[in-house]
Amino acid sequence: MSAGSLPFTDAAAASRRGSAHEGNDDASTLLDARLPAVATARHGCLFAVCDGVSSVPSGGWAARTACERLAGFFEPESSGTLDGLLQGLNEIDWELRGKGVGMAACTLTAVWIARGVASVLRVGDSRVFRIRDGAIHEICPGGHRGRSLQAYLGMGPGLNQVLRTWQDPVRTGDVFLLTTDGLLSIAAPLDLAAAWWSAGMRPRACCEQAVALAEARGATDDATLVVVDVLADETPPHLLPATRAQDAPRT
Repeated sequence: MSAGSLPFTDAAAASRRGSAHEGNDDASTLLDARLPAVATARHGCLFAVCDGVSSVPSGGWAARTACERLAGFFEPESSGTLDGLLQGLNEIDWELRGKGVGMAACTLTAVWIARGVASVLRVGDSRVFRIRDGAIHEICPGGHRGRSLQAYLGMGPGLNQVLRTWQDPVRTGDVFLLTTDGLLSIAAPLDLAAAWWSAGMRPRACCEQAVALAEARGATDDATLVVVDVLADETPPHLLPATRAQDAPRT
């Protein structure tokens, strides 16, 4: 591959409000070749889910803001490196703390695919799985919720000590599933894999099936799923920058 990187992916997201919540405090973002800024920057593709901490006043705002700010990774002045992405997370943390300590917080799980490598960054208990060779496995495990959430954006100087990272060469055919804990509280990883296969290996249909399952099982927490299907190392030129189907919301 050249110095620039623009993987060919198909991605979608779906979310539902939990029955115990007045609003949906989850957010997601799909930053891929369908967006002109991503296609121009050639810094790879970036996908994320954020779960606003419901016990603080501005958890939903924190989740939406974090997802919106990730788009800055593809601005012209961005380095397009893992260090640059980590710096961006610290800047998001700083912005959330500016809302008031203890007032705005969210988890984040992100998958960045660039230059033949998938990188995962996790803060908190949102989780990520990979389907490869017909099997589903959790990647970058740990940091699951106990009685209280110990890692989140908006926590301050200790962020870098709790932020978990993982890297592995990506293969054509890999499928990444990013979930908030509201979905995993009522659906096992094998349920997600079953949704992938029964949806005909289509990201949007898989997301919709998983969210419908959360609804059917009476999930009280917000439930969000992002599915990313890696189709090739490089997006075909004739599909740039925005001729692919717009099949999913960005946030």
